[in-house]
Amino acid sequence: MKMKQRKTKRKLLIAFVLLLSTCFVTGCGLLRSDEDKLKDLLEDKYGEEFGVESYYYAGDMWAMCYPVSDPTLLFEVRTDGEVTKILHDYYLQNVVARQVEEEYGPLAQQVFPGCYLSADVWAVDYEGQTADRVTLASMLQYKNSSNDDEDTTWTHLIISIFVDTSQISKENVEVEYEFLAKEIGRKVVNGELPDTVVDLYFGDAMFVQECKNAIAEETWRGNSEIYNKIEDCPKSWMGYGDNGEACFTLEEYIEMRTEALNNEQ
Repeated sequence: MKMKQRKTKRKLLIAFVLLLSTCFVTGCGLLRSDEDKLKDLLEDKYGEEFGVESYYYAGDMWAMCYPVSDPTLLFEVRTDGEVTKILHDYYLQNVVARQVEEEYGPLAQQVFPGCYLSADVWAVDYEGQTADRVTLASMLQYKNSSNDDEDTTWTHLIISIFVDTSQISKENVEVEYEFLAKEIGRKVVNGELPDTVVDLYFGDAMFVQECKNAIAEETWRGNSEIYNKIEDCPKSWMGYGDNGEACFTLEEYIEMRTEALNNEQ
């Protein structure tokens, strides 16, 4: 009888140890992984489910995440080391960047055939909306309710256009300038676009595709691959004053573009 009791106790002990081991590995609702805690923080903040592409620790937790509804929309998140609160994330900024790409990408294709357009929105401490409601207009109207300091409410837009030089010609330069200086400049002065810079990177079709792939695999922030690709490539740019006026005249743009194309050769 005592032998049976010992065997029964031993079996129970083994089962209990196995149960604890399983709970340690799977969580069992008791021990949650940092990845799960991060997903919960994002879901609480935005009301939708998220996945985690990758993460690392540097004092705090830094992660690359995406909404389950669109795994291609990667964005950066930073939490405290215990993963109890989000210090910052760029979800809504990347949602708006995607909207800009969808609006201006086809327009850029008409001017620079075969190009790829990528947008990067920088907005400090943007809070208070969900992905299904946020737009660039709402972001521009946003004011941090706890701080009216301009340094905490600015919004910048960087539009990068990767140009296939085999599909552009010298005769097209005035059309390009009209698009860059007038079309986009008018949106800036009307308040439809924030402080904006357009960067032009010139290369062949393979260069354009490689840049597109690099950006698709990771956001601009911390993307060493895309920075390596554009570091030495021929480039030009266009900025705008407070009144939306282009910072370069047509003649200056032609000179920059010509120099870039000569370097590409």
